[in-house]
Amino acid sequence: MTLADVLRSSAASVQGVPKPAERRPQITIPNANEGIVISKMDALLIDALGKDSPAIPMGVFATGVILLSGLGAFNNNTSKARQQTFMRLRIGAQGVTVALMMGSLMVQERAKALGIQ
Repeated sequence: MTLADVLRSSAASVQGVPKPAERRPQITIPNANEGIVISKMDALLIDALGKDSPAIPMGVFATGVILLSGLGAFNNNTSKARQQTFMRLRIGAQGVTVALMMGSLMVQERAKALGIQ
């Protein structure tokens, strides 16, 4: 054992040897050129909010239904509290839809960076 080996082993014991990173569950997506390995979370997000996701159209539909119900409540002269409830629900549905849109853009950029889409 040389002096350099002794110094390396003592330095490693003083600094602490870094533990190998925990392996995350991964999925291999076949590509034309090679297999791309992505995590299960990325695969779930790409399925849920990817390019052909139904989440955004469902959010737009829900917002439209709530809006039309609220306009019907205004037209039927129902109580002010009920009208206000419909408008608050509409704002909430719009917020969720916009959040889904932003999430979908992020997921699509991530997929593009991984070379999937």
